[in-house]
Amino acid sequence: MTIYLAFFEAHIDPIFRKDTNKTIGDTLIALAYPNLILIGPPPQFADLIIDVKKEGLLIEPDKYPLYQFLEENPEFCESMILRHAGLREVFEEWMSK
Repeated sequence: MTIYLAFFEAHIDPIFRKDTNKTIGDTLIALAYPNLILIGPPPQFADLIIDVKKEGLLIEPDKYPLYQFLEENPEFCESMILRHAGLREVFEEWMSK
């Protein structure tokens, strides 16, 4: 398991692993396939949309658990953290503990 997937594992409680979205810190992460959408934190709302479309993968928007998607496609964990300042800040704080 990569450190980036471990971060999401630590921040998505097992009870919420069937959800299609999750707020970490002040950043909302939503799987709306073929995109991961990151919104926040306020007041800047530095939104980010990451195209995660994969050949042969058919998922209806808002119908697939975010955690399951990240577990099956861990390469997107690093991309989200490195590209979104709000999420990166929470990640760096988590790493320092």
